[in-house]
Amino acid sequence: MYQELQSKLGYSFKNIELLKLALIHKSYSNTSNNERLEFLGDSILNTVISQYLFLKFSNEKEGLLTRMRAYLVKAETLTMKAEELSLIDHIQLSKGTANLSRERKNSILEDSFEATIGAIFLDSSWDQVNLIVLSLFNNELSSLSADMSFKDPKTELQELLQSMKLDLPNYVIEESLGGGFNCNVSYDNNNFSSSGITKRSAQTATAMKVLEYIRASND
Repeated sequence: MYQELQSKLGYSFKNIELLKLALIHKSYSNTSNNERLEFLGDSILNTVISQYLFLKFSNEKEGLLTRMRAYLVKAETLTMKAEELSLIDHIQLSKGTANLSRERKNSILEDSFEATIGAIFLDSSWDQVNLIVLSLFNNELSSLSADMSFKDPKTELQELLQSMKLDLPNYVIEESLGGGFNCNVSYDNNNFSSSGITKRSAQTATAMKVLEYIRASND
């Protein structure tokens, strides 16, 4: 049942009950759920990322390292990681919670991802969970540089347009026939569009496209 998930994680559990517990939401069981593992996993994620940044960017100040870490472990990223692992297919929820919209399940996905990291730690060791986390965040870590703004693309675009004394972007959202959402923004007589599993991810991706266009135009 959990073979595909373990393959995506790059880790095989010795005690599969830990993984099962990491995927039990409190709505399913008020006495045996993933809240304690989520607490542990949250701390582990922050520590692994902090150690990586400390060693990788040895000449940077604490303020930048803090912004980098916040950028890497923000809720949207953790939800995305949970989606990449297809955790929603394994999480045990009450019937009422299971019927919530995809967007309202984001916090459940985020917490379950953290709980899974906590479960891996308990099942293995610090060195092992460190390797797993760095592997799961490989794309984000490899594209990291000290000259990035580390702001949400929507916030960065808004601030940039305000500094240029231009109108703020109007994000037009439509549900996709295949699930998820499509987002469109008009700027400088051009239309920019992106899709995402959530409204926020679609908006974020579209804002990034507009930002890239503006930067390229100003080069």
